[in-house]
Amino acid sequence: MFSEGRVFEKTVYSSRNMYRMESIVTKYLRGKSSAAEQNELLHWVRKEEHLGEFQQIKEAWKAEVVKEDVPTEFVSDWASIQNRMMEQLQHDVQRKQRTLSFFRYAAIFLVLIAVPALVYILSFDRSNNQLVYTTVAADYGQISKVVLPDSSVVWVNSGSSIKYNNRFSATNRDIELVGEAFFKVKHNAEVPLIVSSSGLHVKVLGTEFSVSDYPEEGNIQVVLEKGKVELTSTTDSQFRKEMIPGELASFDKEKKKLAVGKVNTNLYTSWKDGLINIYDLPLSELVIKLEKRYNQKFEVDDAIKNMPYTFTIKNEDLSSVLSLMEKITPVIAIQDKNVIKLKHNKTKLK
Repeated sequence: MFSEGRVFEKTVYSSRNMYRMESIVTKYLRGKSSAAEQNELLHWVRKEEHLGEFQQIKEAWKAEVVKEDVPTEFVSDWASIQNRMMEQLQHDVQRKQRTLSFFRYAAIFLVLIAVPALVYILSFDRSNNQLVYTTVAADYGQISKVVLPDSSVVWVNSGSSIKYNNRFSATNRDIELVGEAFFKVKHNAEVPLIVSSSGLHVKVLGTEFSVSDYPEEGNIQVVLEKGKVELTSTTDSQFRKEMIPGELASFDKEKKKLAVGKVNTNLYTSWKDGLINIYDLPLSELVIKLEKRYNQKFEVDDAIKNMPYTFTIKNEDLSSVLSLMEKITPVIAIQDKNVIKLKHNKTKLK
């Protein structure tokens, strides 16, 4: 009896929620929704499973609108109105009877606009045109995955963040990156996606690639798996480089120089799947990855900071990784309060 009651409650709640959203969508299409209702609709329509529901409500509303006493030229050729868009709308509104509501005409226009345009209208601040930014961040020891408004997918690595504005996918696809992220970009030839880091812009139409630009590291790394990207400089307008799949571009932040070479891209992008591939990496750089993976602070003796390591971390805990390092190299890990100190183990033969 309890289980059936819970199912009934969920069904009632779902029905009430659907009825409420239908009311909000209808009010919006008629130009009578409040700012709070527009904001609620924006968050609701961004979920993929709600797009079909929105389309059904929109079509039902459109069917009702065309039954109303609307001037003939507004319903005789929908395609023509869509092409002329706002210019045609304004012309007709000025020439029609003032007793007809502006929002009635605006609703007829809006119903012809695709869902991406709806998201843009809802997110655009009509009063002052201010940009509103969304930030997605991953704490140390975590990886965040986010689906952007244009259906592109981004994996944000530990200790990293991305930021984009409320006009994303409508008038721009600009992303600001701090740290490391992997991008699976939805193709859009008219609006390229641009990832901006501290020294480079990465411009793409549709592709899969990774960008790494941690503030504490001296290089920006771009690894291309599929498609094509174009690199430009934030300070040098003459700088331009196109990459092809399988390439790693390493940009020296201080010297402003770029080096490009062929690599096994999986070694640089597998972190999104929970793997860390360490290949001939000096200990000074390895501990940076360990700090982000395990949210643990390290100190390294100068005598061993250039000692190279090659291994793979999957689901191992930190103690297992440190134990492995002590076995294969002459180092010893010592816990000192909140810091793990890696020292040279002189008693161990190489």
